[in-house]
This record gives sequence, C-alpha cells and structure tokens, in this order.
Amino acid sequence: MRVYQKNEQWVAGEYPAILAIGDSWFWYPGNNILQALIRNNSLSANYSNIQAVGNNGAPLQDYVGAGKYARDVEYNLTPDVRKYYNVFMISGAGNDAIDYKLALKTDCTGITDPKACLDPTGIDDLLRKIATAMGGLIHEIRWAYKDAVKQVRPIFIHGYDYPVPDGRGFNILNKLVTGPWLLPALDAAKVKKDPAFRLAVVHELIDRLNGLFKTFDDWRNDVVYIDSRGTLSSGADYKTDWANEMHPTSSGFDKIVAQRWIPILKQWGIAK
Repeated sequence: MRVYQKNEQWVAGEYPAILAIGDSWFWYPGNNILQALIRNNSLSANYSNIQAVGNNGAPLQDYVGAGKYARDVEYNLTPDVRKYYNVFMISGAGNDAIDYKLALKTDCTGITDPKACLDPTGIDDLLRKIATAMGGLIHEIRWAYKDAVKQVRPIFIHGYDYPVPDGRGFNILNKLVTGPWLLPALDAAKVKKDPAFRLAVVHELIDRLNGLFKTFDDWRNDVVYIDSRGTLSSGADYKTDWANEMHPTSSGFDKIVAQRWIPILKQWGIAK
C-alpha cells in the first residue's frame, strides 16, 4: 500500500489503480486524505496503491490548459499509463479561494450579516473559474477513455470542512513555513473581529464552494461528490481536529476518510 509521487518507479505488482489529482489535502505531510485512505482497513486491496499528481498550494487551474501540472495529468492519461487506472480523485479550490482573498468585499466595516461580506462579483468570478477548471479536468479524464471498452471509472471530487480562522499556519519545529491563509484576508477586508462572526463568514464561503462541487455530482455518469462538512469540530475543542487554518490534524484526516469517504467507496466496490 503506497502513494506514488512524480518520477517514483512503480513496483512490479503494485501498480496504482487510482489517479489522485489535487492540492494539500492529498499532499499534507504526515497525513492527508490519500495516506488516510491506504491505511484504512476498509479500502479494498485492489485499490491500495495510488498515483498522486499535484502539490501543496496548487489551484485547480494548475491541472488544465497551460497549468503547472497539466503535463503531468496528460502523461498519466497516455495509453500506456492510463490503462492501470480505474478510479480518479480530485481535490482543489482552497488555494483558488486564497488567491481571491476569500472573495471578500474590500471593506466589510459595519456589515452584520456574514453572507454580506462576500463580494457578489468576486464570488461569482471565483466559482466560475473553479467550475471551468473542474469541468475541464473531468473532460480530459473522460476524453482519454472515450474509445475504451465501456467500464465504470468513477471520478470522486470532495469539498472542504469548516476551518477556524485563528491565524495558525503550517509550522516545522515551531517555525512558520507557510500561512496563515484566512486571518490575513479577513483582517484586510476589515471583517468584524468577533470570532463567531468570522467563523460564520468562512462557513458561507465553504458552503458556496461545496454548492458548486455538488453541481458536478452525477452518479449515472460516474462523477461523485463527497461532502466533508460537519465532520470536524469548529467548537472549543477544534484544535484536536484542525492542525491549522487549512488542514486537519492526522486524526482529523482519518475521521473524514472513515466517516465520509469509506461509506461512499463501499457503494462502488472500492472499499469493503
């Protein structure tokens, strides 16, 4: 059971059946969705090896067109490589939202409705670009197999759970490496400093992103949306589930996989 990264040689007999394309929720060090999957005893042995494409900090646009990882995606969809894959997983949009400064209004001073802090034009533009990239990536996968013998090759896309904008970034040996991601954007937009209000603003953004992902959910055409919301705590004990503003703890990733991924993968015969 292993997750292969770029340029890693596949071990004979351990060829990956899953191609996973995505951001830090597939790459976070120590534990992430992919590592939690292969460690979960319910995952079928036939799907216990995964090829990963992407990296931490990658927006969805990086996988299509002239994107940074588009060539890696194309390589994995060439005939000699794609023949091994029966399942696809896509993770993305968090970094897109960060690049758009959470689609907040320039000045939220005096705003008392969390929904009103999102800029209508900004959120529409953000969601449009995410939808275009996600749709393009799904199209590339489907196009690669258009002449193949009919076989179910499901594509799983997931949304994010509700993070807490507390200003924590990713640290190694108590030294900040990257982040924070949410608090600076909220401060720049002059969002009311009440923690509950700020949490509600982030909730609204996460709901909008998940609402977009849900539009791609089409089991008849083998595209499956996995909703992570409400799995992890955003209450007083949230630090047991969240390592920082963007990433769950190791046990948090395990919880999301066990509660949200495995039940759906069982319906597709990928978990038992």
